[in-house]
This record gives sequence, C-alpha cells and structure tokens, in this order.
Amino acid sequence: MSNLKIAKKLCNFLIEDAKEDLSLVGNLADLSGFDFHGLVVESVLSQFKEAYGGLWVGGAVILTQDHINFTPNTLNEIFHKGDNALSIPLAHIFNIDLEFGFLTKIIAVTTPYGIFKFRCFGAQNFMQKIESQIQHRNT
Repeated sequence: MSNLKIAKKLCNFLIEDAKEDLSLVGNLADLSGFDFHGLVVESVLSQFKEAYGGLWVGGAVILTQDHINFTPNTLNEIFHKGDNALSIPLAHIFNIDLEFGFLTKIIAVTTPYGIFKFRCFGAQNFMQKIESQIQHRNT
C-alpha cells in the first residue's frame, strides 16, 4: 500500500517523555531584563507531567493508508528537547477509544507497545476515519 494521506488534524499529542527546553525563554527574559524564574516553571511542568503522564505537545496528526503520524509544530519543536515525531502503524493498533477531555475529546490508540493519546476538535469523526481505514486494511 502507498502512504497516501487520508486525513489531517491539528492536535495535541500526549508525549510521556517530552522534555521542555526553557533556554530560549530564559535568554529572551535576560535580554529584556525580565526576572524569569525558570525553576518555578520547571516545577509547574513537572507537576503537570506527573498528573497527566506527560506533556501535551502541539502539532498535526496525519492518517495515511498505513500509519498515524504525529509531527510537532515549529513552536513545540523549539520548546521541547529531542524529536517528538512518531508514527504508529495501523497494523499495530488493536483498540481505539474516545475519552472525555476538557474542550476537546481525546483519542486513545492502544498498541502492543503502549497507549498513545491525542486530542483535537472533531475527535469522534477523526476516530471513525481511523477505524474505517483499519477496517479497510483488514479486508
């Protein structure tokens, strides 16, 4: 099968091991004379990661014939260390659920190597597209 794009959504993806990079913010604060308390921000982010199981990283999720691909947007590439892009083969998905979320619902994709979550507007419709593509692959 080809990797033809079927659907794309702007989303936030929950990345368990996402690591923030506050150096740019600190440098800008130093240049402007602003008293940046990086430790306070790091503490808040640490509590957030503990409560939610990671950080929500903004970007786009693309459904292709064979994969669900997540790519962070430019702003999130700047403010997070490392490569947070990922690709989930549709053949590895054995369950997909819609979970409650504040403002947007959350799509939880279960694979043998973990549960991946992303949130977007129109989540139910996007989840149905994923399920349809998985069904199509299995026929």
